[in-house]
Amino acid sequence: MKKILYSVMIAALVFAGYACSSSSDSPELSVSETNLDFGDVRTGENRTLTFDVRNDGDVALDDVNVAVTGAGFAVAEADMQFALGVGASRTVTITFTTDAPGDYSGSVTVSSVSQNLVRTVNLAAFAVDAIAGTWISQGEDIAPGLAGPPFLNVEIVATFNADNTYNVESVDANGSTISFTGTWVAGAPNAEGIRSILLEQATPFAVVSSGIFRVNGSRMEYEVIQQGLTGVEPPTVEGGFGSTLIGGNPTGAFWIQRYSRVEVVPTN
Repeated sequence: MKKILYSVMIAALVFAGYACSSSSDSPELSVSETNLDFGDVRTGENRTLTFDVRNDGDVALDDVNVAVTGAGFAVAEADMQFALGVGASRTVTITFTTDAPGDYSGSVTVSSVSQNLVRTVNLAAFAVDAIAGTWISQGEDIAPGLAGPPFLNVEIVATFNADNTYNVESVDANGSTISFTGTWVAGAPNAEGIRSILLEQATPFAVVSSGIFRVNGSRMEYEVIQQGLTGVEPPTVEGGFGSTLIGGNPTGAFWIQRYSRVEVVPTN
C-alpha cells in the first residue's frame, strides 16, 4: 500500500511540476529601436532605415504584424507579417519619400494579437527641396551666354539652402569673383520633372529673375533670366528648356546651365 501511495505522490509531483512549467511560459516581443529619425531627405529621393524585432520570450509568435502610419513612410510588404520562434529576430525596413518639403512624423506598430503584445517605433523626417545643396558648373556645363563676353565665366558655384536662401559665386577668366545672395521659391514639377523658379536677389544689387530647372539625381539643368529686360522673356515650364525669348525668338541652348551636386543637403 505504501508503494502505491508513494507512486501516486511521485506522479502528482511530476504533474504539478509540468503544470507549473507550462503556466510559467511568458511571451515577450522587443524592438531594437524606439525612434527612427531619417534626418534631412531631398524630395523625390528615398531613404531607408531598419530596426530588429525579436522574440525574447519562451513562446513562439506566429502572428507578428507590422503597420506604419504617417505620410511618406512605408514598410516593405514582406516585412508586414511573419512568425518568430523563441529567440528568433527579424530585420524590418522602413522607407521614407515625399514630393513636398516639410516636417514629417509617423509610427510603426509591431504586434502579436494572439499574445496581446504591442511595441511602437516613432518615426521622423524633414523633407527639403530637391534643389537644396551646393552645385558647381564648369567647362562645357556653363551656358554659352555666361561663358562668352561680357561675363566670361569659368566656374559658378550655387548653394540653395533649405530655408529658401541662396548664394551664388561666379568666377571669370580673370579670376575675379562676384557673390550673389537672395531668396528662391520653386514650383511643382510637370510630367517631365521641369519646375519653375523665382529668385529675388538682394546683393550686390536688387533684381528679380525667373526661369526653370530640373534635378535628376546629382545633375541639374537650369535656365534663368532677369525679369524686366526689354525684348527678353524668361523661359517657362510649358516651353521647356531653350524657351528663353529675345526679340520673340527662342535662344535654344544659349542660356541653359548645367550643374553637378557637390555637397550634402544643408540643414535649417
